[in-house]
Amino acid sequence: MTWFILALSATVFWAVGQVLVKRGFEHVSPLWNNIIFYLLSPFIFISAVLWLNGPKINIPTLPIFLVMFLATASYMIFYYALSKGKLALTGTVVAGYPVATVVLSYLFLGERLVGVQILGIFLALLGVLAVSLPEKSLPQQVRDFSWLKWGLAAALLIGVGDFLAKISINQVGSYSQVFITALLALPLLAINYLIDKKGRPKPSFQGRRFLPALLGNGIMALGSLTFALALGQEKAALVVPVSSVYPALMAILAAIFLKERITLKQALGIASVVVGIMVVGMGSV
Repeated sequence: MTWFILALSATVFWAVGQVLVKRGFEHVSPLWNNIIFYLLSPFIFISAVLWLNGPKINIPTLPIFLVMFLATASYMIFYYALSKGKLALTGTVVAGYPVATVVLSYLFLGERLVGVQILGIFLALLGVLAVSLPEKSLPQQVRDFSWLKWGLAAALLIGVGDFLAKISINQVGSYSQVFITALLALPLLAINYLIDKKGRPKPSFQGRRFLPALLGNGIMALGSLTFALALGQEKAALVVPVSSVYPALMAILAAIFLKERITLKQALGIASVVVGIMVVGMGSV
């Protein structure tokens, strides 16, 4: 059950982190959110690895190194997708990334789930959709469809990234995974900076404008760490769906800290998520 606790920890970290990032999104571009996240990550990841595992690092083979590089690159689309529309819209589509991971894990890693675990995943993902979908149609935003294209692209890339991360973790272990990917992100940031010319202007570093992005990205990095540790202990087809239910918790936090209203549909969705992850956890005992 350690994997389950770690996966739920990732859910909490990601929900809290995204609420904070959302508050600072007007002042910090997706490029700079990536920069903040991947500059903070080495300090968090490497410190945690040295503390929990010591200096022992497994060096990957060249194919696995490339897999780790691609997995790290795939996650960099996340903030760009969220910036294309309301969080309720883009978050719904992006939260579908476990579908890609589960399918790929079934086809290529031979991961199988028991019936009760499949039911739990279905209930959790159904709850995510209920929480995230907007109450009313938004014609002007939906008509553009750019948010949908970016959301689908992010869901696919992140799902593939989690699948690739599971492959490399199986080979080198969770600690070596986070240690190496923290370093791989640095050249990827340079590539991101070269490509995204519009996002280059520096954000305001005033406390009220910059602090939410700084804290939010730091907390999300902690979520990525616990997620990687969970992947090292259990099937990706289980860990990824459980850790993807953060929109439900995010709705609760938004109601408390951002004064956003929780509707009956969202409340039912949150209940479905809680029941779903409980079913997944009980099916793993």
